This record gives sequence, C-alpha cells and structure tokens, in this order.
Amino acid sequence: MKMPLFTRLQTKYESEVWARNPELGLFDTLLEEHPELLDTVKDDIMSGQKSSNFGRGDMPSVEQILRAAVYKELKGLDYRALEDAQWDSRSCAAFIKLNPNREYSFQMYQKYISKISKESLDKLMLAINKFAIEEGLESVEQFRQDSFVVESNVHYPTNNSLVWDCIKESHRLLSHLAGEVNDLKYQDYLKGAKKTYFKINNTKSGDKRVDLFNKQLILFTKVINNISNAIKKNLKQAV
Repeated sequence: MKMPLFTRLQTKYESEVWARNPELGLFDTLLEEHPELLDTVKDDIMSGQKSSNFGRGDMPSVEQILRAAVYKELKGLDYRALEDAQWDSRSCAAFIKLNPNREYSFQMYQKYISKISKESLDKLMLAINKFAIEEGLESVEQFRQDSFVVESNVHYPTNNSLVWDCIKESHRLLSHLAGEVNDLKYQDYLKGAKKTYFKINNTKSGDKRVDLFNKQLILFTKVINNISNAIKKNLKQAV
C-alpha cells in the first residue's frame, strides 16, 4: 500500500523541475501540506517588523523566506549566489514561489534569513521528522550506519568565513564549559562577531574591509582568551 505523501511525490516528480531536484520536491510538498511549519520561524522573521506592513509587494513573505533559506542550505549557496539563482534556476524560482517580475536582492534575503534562530530551526526539523515518521518515510525502530565517504557542499574558505567558523565553534565550546565550571563568567562576543562577518561580506571598499577584518580578529582573540581562562579554572577545580 502506497503512502499518501509518497503518492503525491510521485505525481510531483513527473515534472522535470522536481525530478531533477527530489529534495526540493519533498520540502515543497511538506510545506504545501503543512503550512503550520511556517509558525516555527514566523516570530523570528517578523521580529521588529510591523505586521500591517509585512508581506508588501516589495518584500518576501514568511513562506518565501523559509523556502529561500531551505534552498540556500540544500544547494550550499551564499546570499549573492542565492540572488543569482533566482534568474538562472527554474527550480529556485519555482521552489521560492517567485513572481517573474519580483526578484529580491541578496541583502533582502540576508536580512530576514539571518533572523531565524537555531532554536527555531531545531523545532522545524523536529516537526519535519515527525511528519516523515508518520508518513512512513523514516523509521525510529532501526538505526543504520556506514563508513562511506560522500561528497558534501562546503562554503568557500575565505579568511572571513574561516575566522567566523572559529568564533562560532569557540562560542559553542565555551557554552559547554560553562556547564562544567562553577561560577564561570565570560563576555559573549558572538552577536558582534556575526554582525561584523556580514559587514565584511557586503562591504565593497577594500580599506573598510581590512578595518572590519582587523576588528574581527580582535574579537577572535578575546574569544580565545575566554576559553583559555575557562580551561584554567576548570583544571584548578579538578585538582
């Protein structure tokens, strides 16, 4: 007996656009069948935005922002490449549900996609997994693991992106240490570093980019000092 979602996907994959992009087809179907998924990110995206103005013709809807975020991650794109894909890819335009006469700038996508928090993404993935289990596409009764090496999309390793990755990982480790070290106090530089990271990407002036990158390196040094102090304190408590 075929599953309802599986049957709908079979019909969708008869179209060349979705047949070439089965993952996009799956997400497209889930979002169409379960519009409540938008609620997991709606508050993040609309934060600081007047609800009466949201959804105007000059800005994307919550659904379009979520779809753009999914497309960006699945294809391993940066924001500029996401903007280009609107023009170059039929699957992108169809998935994001773009009006042929209304493409959005990479700054617009960055502004709203970057608002989506990790907690909201976790809730979204849990909801998607729940639907997949209910449809029989996933099973929690068996676990399968292999050791095959597969090709994976990674972002281009610019100096800016590498430093930002290090800062994020350092912050994650520091948060973990905070749970182990009593009375650990530290300065959270993640928000400022994220802001500087995007500024570097969007600044065209070479001199300004250098100044911003030097600022980022200073923040990175402070983050490293935070971790060093936490490790030293943890060792003292362990003795």
